[in-house]
Amino acid sequence: MREKRWNIDEVLEQFVALQEVASSTREALAQAIVSELLHQARGRQNISMREALEFLEEVREGFTLSVRAEQTYDKGELAYLVNQLFMDWNWLSDMGIQMGMPEAVERVGRQLVAFAMAAVALAMTPELPPEVITFPLKRFFPIKTYADIPVPRSPGEVWERLEEIERVVYTAGIRPLSSVHPSPLRRAYAFFEANAWVAEQHLARFLGNAS
Repeated sequence: MREKRWNIDEVLEQFVALQEVASSTREALAQAIVSELLHQARGRQNISMREALEFLEEVREGFTLSVRAEQTYDKGELAYLVNQLFMDWNWLSDMGIQMGMPEAVERVGRQLVAFAMAAVALAMTPELPPEVITFPLKRFFPIKTYADIPVPRSPGEVWERLEEIERVVYTAGIRPLSSVHPSPLRRAYAFFEANAWVAEQHLARFLGNAS
């Protein structure tokens, strides 16, 4: 008998866990931004940043498993992706993550859920309703909208956005966020806000249908 590819309870558990990471990361970024605006001491958001980095690592892995050569628009972009996917792993050691030989092959599943969730969030970011937008730097962005944040249109653009978000998150764990330009900071914040909102909406619908 063929083993089922997806266990719905397991996927739901992963979905909830990723939603919690997205929500806690958005809250940690908001707290750090507001604290700096008020010249207060920063809280211990490094724990939340670690979880966010692990989430982004899973998104990267899911992206690697999902992307197909025919999705790229030109040879240059395909070459760029190949270079990044198979050579650019120094960021792991920069974050204090040591690569080792696994005791067993990890089962694929959570990475694909993480990437699917991230892909939907990237697409939905410009569509978020104003009442759910909480980015604190109103002096730079007074209107409550993410409509100006472009949706990545190719695998190369998705990869670049993920790298940008990862840089912002990593910086948030070790340095004041004032060292990050407001625009990439806002795109990273919007990414986690969109993830949390989309997950909450879909989770509510799923549980409603299941009841």
